Amino acid sequence: MREREKIMLIGVGELGGIVLEYMCRIPNICEIVTADINADWGFRKTNSAILGASYAGLYPDIKFHHIDLLNIEKTAELLKKINPTIIYNGTTMQSWWVVNELPSEINAKLYKDKCGLGPWVAMHLALNVKLMKAVKQSGIDAYVLNSSFPDATNPSLARVGLAPTVGIGNVDMVIPYFKKAASEILNVPMSSISVEFIGHHYHAYNWVRYGIGNAPYYLRIYVGQENVTEKLGDIEKFVSELPKRAMRPAGRHGQFVVAAAALKNIMAIYNDTKEITHAPGPQGLEGGYPVRLSRKGAEVLLPKGITIEQAREINLKAQKYDGVEEIKDNGDIVLTDEAYTNFKEVLNIDCKAVTINDSYKQAMELRKKFYEFARKHGVNI
Repeated sequence: MREREKIMLIGVGELGGIVLEYMCRIPNICEIVTADINADWGFRKTNSAILGASYAGLYPDIKFHHIDLLNIEKTAELLKKINPTIIYNGTTMQSWWVVNELPSEINAKLYKDKCGLGPWVAMHLALNVKLMKAVKQSGIDAYVLNSSFPDATNPSLARVGLAPTVGIGNVDMVIPYFKKAASEILNVPMSSISVEFIGHHYHAYNWVRYGIGNAPYYLRIYVGQENVTEKLGDIEKFVSELPKRAMRPAGRHGQFVVAAAALKNIMAIYNDTKEITHAPGPQGLEGGYPVRLSRKGAEVLLPKGITIEQAREINLKAQKYDGVEEIKDNGDIVLTDEAYTNFKEVLNIDCKAVTINDSYKQAMELRKKFYEFARKHGVNI
């Protein structure tokens, strides 16, 4: 039984820090608890949020705690003490945008079809495993929203009984692109556009940047109750319009949009809005789906005529384009042959599968090899 509602933000760096700044400007927000491995930064960032909110006449109750997710026992003790309603996990061993700091021609050696985010998954799984073990050990009943490649990490964790509630971003990041492009092409207000989309992180990454991508998907676009998908013409041509009409700053400079998507999911569950939206990794599923968010968690809402088996099959095929061949029953994330071969040749990483138990060790090796590779090409990370 919790006395007070609390939202806990673990990891207040690049993305989590923006989520915090947004959240503390919501009038009458509940108590916010921040936590980070970097005590100095976390303390400063928490103070930044408090000071900034004061200019809007808002004085949220925010408290900072140092946290080390590698220490599962102490993390569990802290979680039990705080007993948050919602945990937002903004931690990762390496943010997704870091690879984009490389020159484009070098980045292209690492990021391509069937060798996308998948071979980097150890970076995103390692701390998630620690956190979810601590949540389970603490015995608290909290909703956990995961920002670190939930298309793959959520189903991996689900296989071993450690699934977060839902992810943020990814499939959701392409939705406003659809809305803006459709509203301009059809000359209707963006607010009147709604979307049904089943797809993967692969689509969000490639469609919004390049307007191309071959992975399977399901897409329907509506104006009010009318299905206007055919009115938009050839879908490939429509997708090619997305970056032309809605391109935003890339990499770390685009995190404001990602943070807004994260905050939307957090507050939908907190306020029990039953909001219909899109999110990755609901109910331990691969890829992204339309969902309803509430205190029941993330309920998958499939388009009429689509079964869960059909929807899942779309994402099982799509994840291969992002470098993930399959996720086994024990949580192992098996990489595609293309991803394995490319990382072995380019980074000297011999890893065909990222595992629950070894993900931290695998992430540390990958980070070391990647930093060496980056320095060799004149980039200090």
